[in-house]
Amino acid sequence: MISKINKRHLIGLSFIICHLSFSMMLTSCADYADYNTVPTDPQEAANRTLWENITNDPQLTKFAALARQCNFSETLNSPRFFTIWAPVDQAVSDEEYNRLMGSDSATIVKQFMQQHITEYNYPISAALDSTTIISLNAKHHPFTRVSFDGYTYNDINMPSANGVMHKINGLSKYYKNLYENIDDLVGCDSIKNYIQKYDEYYLDVNASVVGPLVDGKQTYLDSVMKKRNNIIRNIMRADLEDEDSTFCMVIPDDQAWNEAYGRIHPNYNYIAKMDYMDITKKTTVASSTTATTAKADKAVETTTVELQDSLTRRNIVTNLVFSNWYQPNSPLFGQGIFAPGDSALSTRGNFLTDMQEVVAHTTATAEMSNGMTRTVDNLPYHSWETYLKPIVVTTPAQTLKVSRLTQHNIPLENLAGRDSLFSKVPEMFRQWLFPQTSRFFSYIAVDSANIDGTTGKPEFNFILRDVCSATYHIYVVTVPEQVNDETAAVKPYYLRFYLSWTDADNKQQYTVLPQGAKTSSEVTTDNGTSTATVTYLGDPGRVNVIDLGEFTFPACYYGLEAYPSLMMMHTKTYTSSANRKKYDQQMRVAGVYLIPKEYNDAFANQ
Repeated sequence: MISKINKRHLIGLSFIICHLSFSMMLTSCADYADYNTVPTDPQEAANRTLWENITNDPQLTKFAALARQCNFSETLNSPRFFTIWAPVDQAVSDEEYNRLMGSDSATIVKQFMQQHITEYNYPISAALDSTTIISLNAKHHPFTRVSFDGYTYNDINMPSANGVMHKINGLSKYYKNLYENIDDLVGCDSIKNYIQKYDEYYLDVNASVVGPLVDGKQTYLDSVMKKRNNIIRNIMRADLEDEDSTFCMVIPDDQAWNEAYGRIHPNYNYIAKMDYMDITKKTTVASSTTATTAKADKAVETTTVELQDSLTRRNIVTNLVFSNWYQPNSPLFGQGIFAPGDSALSTRGNFLTDMQEVVAHTTATAEMSNGMTRTVDNLPYHSWETYLKPIVVTTPAQTLKVSRLTQHNIPLENLAGRDSLFSKVPEMFRQWLFPQTSRFFSYIAVDSANIDGTTGKPEFNFILRDVCSATYHIYVVTVPEQVNDETAAVKPYYLRFYLSWTDADNKQQYTVLPQGAKTSSEVTTDNGTSTATVTYLGDPGRVNVIDLGEFTFPACYYGLEAYPSLMMMHTKTYTSSANRKKYDQQMRVAGVYLIPKEYNDAFANQ
């Protein structure tokens, strides 16, 4: 296999062999009216290096001075083969020239020298198709037979012993990529400091020059170190350094960051130790505070203060980047406008609605080499789409006193024309009961025949994962036998609900839902969801959305092995044939829903 450095030598040698062809091309290219006269003796120039030709060109004195300033002259004098698009002196303003001359060598190299140079041979001919050049600093430039980066040519195909040069009538403007831009943010110190905290440097083995093995370990003659960031890779899930992609990054200023922090922080109120009812073991156990942190995206033990802060910051940055491959994101890039309610898709995979508010709160935009930024003075994302999402339990993870559960999947065509079955279901729940990705209406059932003991009462226990320290509205969707069998007898059922949860002092609590309900009376309401009584009869023969009211969890369970649980049970036994004939013995559940209060207030009445 030929090494990278040998390939460069071979390309350079092949170029020397092809000098005669270049001379022929120069003759034909001289016919372009836009080009000035090429050197009278191209063969003499072809015997000199790029650096020698640059220093002998009166139109490139600024280019030569900048190359000397950053010691790039040695590179242009080396055997490496380059194509250069060199701005003539009149294309470089005195202001820009003085700025660059006053910069450090690394800045001059990256923003000027590498911006106008690439490896290998890129001649210009009448047959040249438009293409994209990747310069030494990994930036992309449109290259045609009449322009480079939009600037026309002064001279073209000027051969040297180690490359070819075209002179252009403009300065290719250097744009930082979105990752590089983070280091230069002004007025956005909160996000800047947070992301920079997770910067790490690594050896780019593909860009480094391989050396010999020493004591069995690979060495490198030229080590190229690059920087990457775990927050960007693992949390935002966007390669902000990728010059082949196009992103819009929403950047909260310090005001927006602090406001978002204040909203999110209370939802992660952890306590140092949490006892909970592990319904898989039927006992109360203790859980240490362990959860996913931003640094490594793995579960690690930490203090409750650190965990709360880490998850708060993580949730601020999770949905800040949007890719242009998703067409509805276009208004973020200045192409079209968002209508009220329009959504965009973040690189994290979340759909965010009312994106016109992001545009409205934009205080500044900036062009980057791989996209653009929007600095905002407020992050107007909805809580239920970002850090406090509805918790949907569509099946019980575990049950007590039940040896077998039955999963029912009813084809939607079997329910066609039977709208009365779902007449009590609010619109808010239809997105979960009838997901676009499924052709079935699904529920879980437990039959009294599967209950241990003849006097047993059917019982469901639902594990409620990742509950935050927030207020939720709790609903349970029950299903009548008529969904599965139209001819089944219509029977009422008697249900009661209990919530097992942990208070702020780590004491295990049990609460009958809804809170404050009466304990003596049993009534049936029009919608089958009485909030005044403990026992629910429901609306026989229909799908019922039982409203268990609001409940505020004082401690956060998110990311822990601990969880609260909801028990659903019959209040009737079925030892007598009279009860079995009168009441529905089965429990059928299409889902348990914990809807954050803000979401519930916005959509419950739709």
